[in-house]
Order: sequence, then C-alpha cells, then structure tokens
Amino acid sequence: MEGGSTTSGEEIQSPTPPNQIFILSGQSNMAGRGGVVKDHHHNRWIWDQIVPPECTPDPSILRLSADLRWEEAREPLHVDIDTGKVCGVGPGMAFANAVRKRLETDSAAVIGLVPCASGGTAIKEWARGTHLYNTMLKRTEESRKCGGEIKAVLWYQGESDVLNIHDAESYGTNMDRLIKNLRHDLGLPSLPIIQVAIASGGGYIDKVREAQLGLKLSNVVCVDAKGLPLKPDHLHLTTEAQVQLGLSLAQAYLSNFC
Repeated sequence: MEGGSTTSGEEIQSPTPPNQIFILSGQSNMAGRGGVVKDHHHNRWIWDQIVPPECTPDPSILRLSADLRWEEAREPLHVDIDTGKVCGVGPGMAFANAVRKRLETDSAAVIGLVPCASGGTAIKEWARGTHLYNTMLKRTEESRKCGGEIKAVLWYQGESDVLNIHDAESYGTNMDRLIKNLRHDLGLPSLPIIQVAIASGGGYIDKVREAQLGLKLSNVVCVDAKGLPLKPDHLHLTTEAQVQLGLSLAQAYLSNFC
C-alpha cells in the first residue's frame, strides 16, 4: 500500500516543471474540434480519438490542467477547460512537438501549455475584467510560479465577431486593447503574440480578417488559416488542418521569437 501511494504521488506531480510556457487562447478552433464527429446511434458528439503522429505525447511537453496541476500533455488539450462542447484535436500539440524538435539540443527544455480557449466566444467576452480574461490571467500567473518563462500567447478567435457589422468593425480596436491589457497585467510589455487570421465564419469575415492581418503592434505576428480544410460544418478545422496550423504557428514562433 505504501508503495502504491508513492507511485500515485509521483503521477500527480510533474518531475520537471516547464521552463518554456505557451498560452493557448481564443475560441473553438484553438480549443480543438478536429476529429469530433456525430455518433448518430446515440445522438451525441464524440471525439474519434485519432491522434496524428505530430500530436503524440512527450514527457517534455506538459499542460496545466483545470485544477492548476502540471501533467503530461495529450489530446484533447482543452478537455477540462472548454467543457461546454466535445473537444478534439487542436493546434497545440503539433505546435509543441515542432518547437520541441527544434530545441532538442537543449536537454533541459520542458514545454508547458496553458489551455484557456472557450468555444463560441466573442472578443468582447475577453475584455479586461470578464470571467474569461480573469481566468486566463489567473492560469497564466499560476503557470509561471514554477519559474518558467512565458514565451508567447497563441490566439485563435474571431468567428463569433463576423455576424454583426459593429463587432467586425471594432475587432481591431478590441484586439489591440486586449493585447495591451494582458501585457500590462502580466508585467510583460514585450510578450509575443501569435494570432491566427480566421478561415471561416461567413458574414463580415473580411473585416475581421483585415483587422487581424493589419494589426500593427510590436512582437505581434499573424498566421493565416485561410484555405485550410474545414469540417462539413464549414466552421471548424479538420484534424489535418489543425496539424498544419500547429506547424505554421511553430514556424512563426521559431522564426520571429526564438
């Protein structure tokens, strides 16, 4: 019994805390819907549990769970974070594995992923003082208590802002404010932000994309998701697309900030 108790304790604690931390935030395409399919027999949505090679777990890639514990990261990364819907494959694991491979000469490198995304949310729901903003801030602050460094925020959001002309036209201003507030509140004025220009949503999508691609702030880069394969709902990225996006995000990070 004593031995079993010790093993349980070792499983709960991460032996090596992360020293390179990345925040994953936004809405459903960051949370991941890759491989989420309809189970018509039981009339429910399920994840097909297919994990591409680019998204396989690795002991040097951790995630911060909903109860603020570091654990080995595996798909779906947002399973206990974006609990309103079924989560599947997102871009986070492909991103982390690609970064890990580039840093493999550094044997001490441990990557920490902090999932914060929430499906179906508009950017105004991420304004300073809101529940989503406060939760992201809390999780980010908690993640660096282990001594790790926040390397970047990966942001994929905007599909919920395309339906209303006012929301679409004010997107750029709201995103600019969000970045400045987050940097100020974390005390990281040069915090790298890698945002994704949305690939779906209809409505006034062009105005939102224009704001995303045209944002002029230091240490902010944009990866364009346009053209990536979409699921039959014409809104969410397929598993294949999420892998491609994760690799593109990694390339953007390694090229601009590493």
